[in-house]
Amino acid sequence: MPSPIPRAQFNKLRALVKKGRIQTAYNNLADRGYYYACWAAGDVDTTVSAVPGLGAEACQKLTADELAKVRASMASAYLDTLQTQFEQGPCITRDVSAEETAEFHGEVFRAHFLGIKDWTLHLPFELQEKTGGLEAVERYWQGVLRTSAQLTARALNARSMALIAA
Repeated sequence: MPSPIPRAQFNKLRALVKKGRIQTAYNNLADRGYYYACWAAGDVDTTVSAVPGLGAEACQKLTADELAKVRASMASAYLDTLQTQFEQGPCITRDVSAEETAEFHGEVFRAHFLGIKDWTLHLPFELQEKTGGLEAVERYWQGVLRTSAQLTARALNARSMALIAA
């Protein structure tokens, strides 16, 4: 369960993204248990040109500047989606659902002249929906997020051990 984020702390995350410090914002959210941020931070951290969920073929078609704009738009869209929780209470208390994630990825991709089929999770989500409905899509998404969080934790642990050994 993610830890709650009050509006003042959320505004600081928003400011980080506006300053282009996307990795820092994702890391902060990941540290609080927001697994989408683990997934997105892993994508951003592995390659300078990475965009969360954007397939390699689509990445290759874009310039570094275009990729940076898509990456910033994706981070802002994620925060926009989280921010809607303030309508129900004083804090953000949960991560994004599969439906919310698909929606903001689609919006960002369309805004940058990419297709939803450029999203790496489009086909898996589509197949899950065909075989088990929206509940199956959500279960699959939660599995993706948990796996990403576990891999992120292992990577951080490995980095710490390497620093200790050095």
